[in-house]
Amino acid sequence: MPWKLELQETRRGCQTLEKTPRYDVLLNGARTGQLYFNIRGYVGYLPTPTGGKLDIGEKGITAFRREVSALNREARNLAN
Repeated sequence: MPWKLELQETRRGCQTLEKTPRYDVLLNGARTGQLYFNIRGYVGYLPTPTGGKLDIGEKGITAFRREVSALNREARNLAN
């Protein structure tokens, strides 16, 4: 089965006064978690191709997108 990780902007789980969107973490189209904005950046876990969870700390959404690309590349390399 192909392994595809992606982030999708959502308003699910947001409080009324939250100005920054949250992001659903989707693995093969199924929601596995959510990134939310904390004081200094987004917080959340990303699944790894080996079955673990990756926490990169409070970072901007760009850092999470780069990490998602790296994890997808790693999964492709493991499959070959």
